Amino acid sequence: MEVVVGLLMLLVPLIDTLTGKQLTQPFFYTALLLIGIGYLLQKLPGKPLTLFEGVVVTAIAWPLITLESSIPLMLSLHISFVDAWFESISGFTGTGFTVLTGLDTMKPSIVTWRSLMQWSGELGVVVFAMVLFPYFYQLGASAYGVERPLKIEATFYRTAWRLIRIYLVLTIGGIIAYVYTGMNFYEAFNHVLTTVATGGMSTYDGGYPVIFNRAPLTYIPVMVLMFLGGMNFVLLDKLLQGDLKRVWRSEEFKTYFYTMLILIGLTIITYKYVDGYDLWFSLVAGPFNLVSAMTTTGFNIGTIAGLSEATKLVLIASMFFGGMVFSTAGGIKSFRLLVIIKKMKYSSMKSIIGGRVEKALKIDGSPISEQEVSQALLFTILHAFMIFIGAAFMTVYGYSFVNTLFEATSAAGCVGLSVGVVSPTAPLGVKATIMTLMLLGRIEYAHVFLLVGYFSGRGVIKVIR
Repeated sequence: MEVVVGLLMLLVPLIDTLTGKQLTQPFFYTALLLIGIGYLLQKLPGKPLTLFEGVVVTAIAWPLITLESSIPLMLSLHISFVDAWFESISGFTGTGFTVLTGLDTMKPSIVTWRSLMQWSGELGVVVFAMVLFPYFYQLGASAYGVERPLKIEATFYRTAWRLIRIYLVLTIGGIIAYVYTGMNFYEAFNHVLTTVATGGMSTYDGGYPVIFNRAPLTYIPVMVLMFLGGMNFVLLDKLLQGDLKRVWRSEEFKTYFYTMLILIGLTIITYKYVDGYDLWFSLVAGPFNLVSAMTTTGFNIGTIAGLSEATKLVLIASMFFGGMVFSTAGGIKSFRLLVIIKKMKYSSMKSIIGGRVEKALKIDGSPISEQEVSQALLFTILHAFMIFIGAAFMTVYGYSFVNTLFEATSAAGCVGLSVGVVSPTAPLGVKATIMTLMLLGRIEYAHVFLLVGYFSGRGVIKVIR
């Protein structure tokens, strides 16, 4: 994976050359070092990874990759190590928070590196490694199987290649649509990378509103790509093939779609009748910000910090729910929400009829085991618990609980919408809390479950050798 990260870093000096800027040497030398280390590591003798080893590798991979990226970023921008690491974690986890200023005049290569972190990080650096370097396949199959447990093709290698093709189609189509509706190529390229990845980083300190105020029609393709970015990759594949019936038959897609519609309606109401915005702005900003929150993208129109607590709570709920499984979105995901809703429905029915009839819980015709129901409930509880703990800790620094709850939900869901708690001047404790939540949200706590189970009793998890 170091080879892939190194190759991506080489794009920074390449962009410097193409734009006539001075070569960003820290990225150039770090890239060469990583490529060299990766090449030497793949020469070492190895053996197939066990489940536990695969989990450990992926648990270490994300902090390591972000750490590797933070060093050249720190040296290039002359910022603190904490800020550089924060930016790298936010980038590779696809969150979109930033503690940098001066983006408007920053070298295009550095700004584009932030976008590339999100584009490659959300799909998974390991996916690129599996496609580009055959010797990564064994590691990739194990780690990728833990990270994203579904497959489009028969093998993980073919699935990885198919995912990259889907990503490229959306990226190229998005660039064309963004340029057509008013962005210049530089803006379109960077914003498409972060939209497709549901990341949300921008080329301006003021974020996407800078572009929206100048080219409001960009609102349409941005919303479409955010919605698609929150979709299951399997359904995206079917959608690109024109199989709309297959997409609509998915119960998870209907949950994703209808939940979003309900929350959009609530957002419009709170924008109009609680925040006092006019109807036109409520119909534009409300749905856009809600879709951005639920797909965990992080773009916004208008202020977020100045919104009422009612609107913030609706956005918090949407960030908590998130997009679909097997997508770049965060949150608990629509599939888990669907499982919980169905379980509550069936449990209520069972209570009413006195347990005389057993009804199997099914989604799209496939039975859902009690273990899967328990996992969905456990994940939801853990996600909520981590958000609550993070929010409570940040109130120590004088922020209101609603604002810290918003920021913690945004971090754990890898969203990036902010009410101002995250900033270049935020206390170290706040930055550390957000960094931790971003990493935990990115790996979806799977490693926490397995590691705790492994160390609390090896009989709980049988390590396959």
